[in-house]
Amino acid sequence: MQFARCMSNRYKEHNFPRCVACTRRWAGDTCRFQGIRFFLKDFEETIVGISFVESTTADGPTLHFPKQWNKPLKPEFVKKIKTIVAKALLPTLRTEMEHLKLAEIIRRPRETDVRTTCDTCMTSIFSSSWLCRICGREACAECFAKVLDFTGQNPDTTPEELTAAQSRRERHAHVNPSFLSCTRRNEHSAKDFSPMSRFCNEELGKAIQEMEAMLEQDMKDENSSSDPATTEERLFADSNNDRNVTPSNLSEITTSTPTHQVRRIADEALTSSLFEKIWSRGEPFVVTNVLHKFDLQWTPEFFMSKYGKESCLILECQADTNKRVSVEQFFGRFGNYEGRKDSWKLKDWPSSAEFKTTFPDLYEDFSKAVPVPDYVRRDGVMNMSSHFPTNVIGPDLGPKMYNAMASSLEEGSKGSTRLHMDMADALNVMTFASPCPDGSPGYAAWDLFRAEDSDKLRTFLRKRIQGIGVQDPIHSQQIYLDEVLRKELYDTAGVKSYRVYQRPGEAIFIPAGCAHQVANLADCIKVAIDFVSPENVARCEQLTQEFREQNQGLKWKEDVLQLRTMMWFAWLSCCGVNVIV
Repeated sequence: MQFARCMSNRYKEHNFPRCVACTRRWAGDTCRFQGIRFFLKDFEETIVGISFVESTTADGPTLHFPKQWNKPLKPEFVKKIKTIVAKALLPTLRTEMEHLKLAEIIRRPRETDVRTTCDTCMTSIFSSSWLCRICGREACAECFAKVLDFTGQNPDTTPEELTAAQSRRERHAHVNPSFLSCTRRNEHSAKDFSPMSRFCNEELGKAIQEMEAMLEQDMKDENSSSDPATTEERLFADSNNDRNVTPSNLSEITTSTPTHQVRRIADEALTSSLFEKIWSRGEPFVVTNVLHKFDLQWTPEFFMSKYGKESCLILECQADTNKRVSVEQFFGRFGNYEGRKDSWKLKDWPSSAEFKTTFPDLYEDFSKAVPVPDYVRRDGVMNMSSHFPTNVIGPDLGPKMYNAMASSLEEGSKGSTRLHMDMADALNVMTFASPCPDGSPGYAAWDLFRAEDSDKLRTFLRKRIQGIGVQDPIHSQQIYLDEVLRKELYDTAGVKSYRVYQRPGEAIFIPAGCAHQVANLADCIKVAIDFVSPENVARCEQLTQEFREQNQGLKWKEDVLQLRTMMWFAWLSCCGVNVIV
């Protein structure tokens, strides 16, 4: 199929160089042209080793689904997961079925040894895509739609429509000038792309039919349900404690800026049903009294004694400079503020390896201590990501450690972690804090914003901060709202944050889609983990699209969450698992 040489010089000496899709993959992706087959309705023939057949059944790799979770997978868990997946994924599957009807569609077995992403926007490809027969690039449906808009040849197109299409193309070129790049002498053209799918008719049709039946039954169950709903006011009034948590060493501008009330719940009082009630509202909250469940001492002394000689890369929070030091050198400065002007952090530790593999004892200790393990643990029965097959490259959702020295809230500060959003839900636990420089108990100041305030926040930052350009002011992770900016945000836009003063033994639940930032007011050790709850699948989907738009102008971040693939695997897992009654 590929009839032009690869655009990469890496394989220029080969008789038939590899396509660009093979050369760009870090994980060693196999060629997109290996193991693909065509769906044709009327004939069967073989051309250069590629089989042209009609395929109705799946013949891809065997997927090894998990067989154990943190607790038995009971029918109520299976029903909730499958219902959430059906609601979220059914429209996509119907679109996939329409894609399967295209002429001469290529079928490629689902990959297991690489994350499949669009070669333009780096968004994960669930199933349907478009393959350039010249350079081998694979485009998602959204990127191909733009190629079609910019280069499609329609004999009925009016001059006005051609002019409008050219105008859209020129505007897009300002954001992504290499979007239509193919080979050195050619641009991409819609006519050079072939449709491709990782589904077959029988597999997809069966899933659609089962999902439609499940949603129909779910609607009947909802209409016939007469169970009285738990009164939210009473439930939530059980979930707050009235302890004064505002530190005494804050400035007047900080304490006078209005904030949302933060819900604080003792770990022993947080049941799964209470968690679901709070989490479905999309609000962050704090769980207290977690530290006693840890067996290991997550302190500077522990890490210096066990990992002190190991090398690590640390980043200065204010200047964005980095340097390599030993673990002992980094943690050895904790609590020693004399003469210190910089604020160093050891972020995402370990940075290039799985926490579970690098620190197996810490991983087990953390997994045993987390609140709401059904949702948070990597093997939690209500964590959508726990259903990923073990022989497929899934998302690395942590845990990871975030260790940082003290910064400040004052004007001009960059904090410890700048404003950003995570692609999934998150839990962050503080295990240690040195005393503040003034000797008071150590803590970290968090600002978490409601998802519905994100656009107001973006508008304020674009007006207030110079040099943002086309970048998303939240996703660019370049801005920290110091105490002056935070007060101005409320005064001009009416936007308040959930201000949390986190102390050792406290865990913060952060819903997907909630922008947040952190400033340590002491030297702190924290450990965090991401998870995907059924309640926030829609928010994760929206974030995936927002991150995709960021990648149009700047190669920013690969879509490692693979949300639609994750939901499909959760559906298959729950369809095939032996549930415990």
